[in-house]
Amino acid sequence: MAFPPNKSTDNLVALQNVLYIGEESKTSDLQDLNEVFAKDKKLPFVRKMYLAAFTSLLMALAMGLATGYSSPATYDMTTRPGSPVQPSKDAVSWIGSTLALGAMLGGVCAGPLTDKMGRKDTLVFNIIPFAIGWLAISFSKGIVLIIFGRFVCGFSCGIVSVTVPMYCVEISTPDVRGLLGSAFQGFLVIGNLISVIVGSYTTWEHLALFGAAIATMGLICFCRMPETPRWLLAKGKLDQAILVMQYLQGGHTDAEEECTAIYKDLEFQRKGLLSWKEFKHPTVYKPTVICLLLMFFQQFSGANAVFFYSSIIFKVSKDFMKPENSTIVLATVQVVATLGSNFIVDKAGRKLLLLLSSIFMTLSLIALGIYYYFALNNEDFGAKFSWMPLISLISFVIAFSIGYGSVPWLLIAEMVPVRARSTVGGLGTFVNGLFAFIVTKTFTQLEDLIQTHGTFWTYSSVTALSFLVIFFILPETKG
Repeated sequence: MAFPPNKSTDNLVALQNVLYIGEESKTSDLQDLNEVFAKDKKLPFVRKMYLAAFTSLLMALAMGLATGYSSPATYDMTTRPGSPVQPSKDAVSWIGSTLALGAMLGGVCAGPLTDKMGRKDTLVFNIIPFAIGWLAISFSKGIVLIIFGRFVCGFSCGIVSVTVPMYCVEISTPDVRGLLGSAFQGFLVIGNLISVIVGSYTTWEHLALFGAAIATMGLICFCRMPETPRWLLAKGKLDQAILVMQYLQGGHTDAEEECTAIYKDLEFQRKGLLSWKEFKHPTVYKPTVICLLLMFFQQFSGANAVFFYSSIIFKVSKDFMKPENSTIVLATVQVVATLGSNFIVDKAGRKLLLLLSSIFMTLSLIALGIYYYFALNNEDFGAKFSWMPLISLISFVIAFSIGYGSVPWLLIAEMVPVRARSTVGGLGTFVNGLFAFIVTKTFTQLEDLIQTHGTFWTYSSVTALSFLVIFFILPETKG
């Protein structure tokens, strides 16, 4: 398989044959490839790394559709007379929260699946539960099948949340690794926005079909992409890893040198699970406790309850703007704030961002509680200040996005030693999903118990407490 010199297009075709047909490469072939890349620095190759990352991020878009589904869907179910499903408040809470339960299971399974099957095949086969979940929801005539579909979609979301960032990081070069790694959250919130926009103009059944279509589109686009070089090297497939690296990077990097560096890193890492003795070391358990505390504050700020039930929350202020439109505005702000936060996080201290986040989240939740408290007993007040819920939640979403939305996950990478990072990351994913389930499941029960204003004031007390914990306990990690 020796390539003729100076025929870059033919080289690309031959390389694709190796990637997709499975033709075995020989050492001499790799030498010929390297000679071609060395002679011609202006190869007409687009860096396929960006294409591979983009197609994998379509899975994050599909996940965003799932997380954003419950707000427009439950609003449609409870307000449209012709809806075949009319859920109770308790059933609405199950529709909103079951996704987190499925994500917990998917997150736990993602690690073994990606190690055994590879990052690519895990994402490809993940379309099966995604499609099953969406179709179960769309064709459901009862609440049980909808909850089942949400759980199955949640399982797929858990796999996506672990595997897509891993895939993006492992196919990228150091100069763009941070950008591609952080793009996951951006695609997630864009999917959320698409979900609430489409959900405002269609029924919950058709919105579920739309979710299945987006997930299928992601599969079609991604299935032609290669496995990551890092996974191939971990399985001892050095020749194939070099070819994939050349395909992804074109002439922009020395494939053999890059693969050699990755291979040495893999050899250096200790194998096996983290032992209890290792976990008890202060350099491991202290940052782990801090990170889990931040996960608690992130979820018990009520963020997921706000995102999942925003259309229902805005019902009381419909004189100012239709609940569907308020939800679209809120989701749009979330997209802008999330994309903007990627630049702020790199420039500002992590501790400062969390402190500012907790302050403004607390003030926003207090203001929201004040509105609901007075609107409950005074209709004139509710009509006159009907703009307050939207403004308060916009402020809340911005504050959440610049701090608690991303910094807790970043701190796991910065505070936890490399040896323990995957274990602590998996634990963080599981605990975060558990907390998300508790918050979304108990939101409607809290409303019944202490009314809406009491619910938001409860969340505000948690964010106020988080300020004190961050101020006195959290070290600065920037730099």
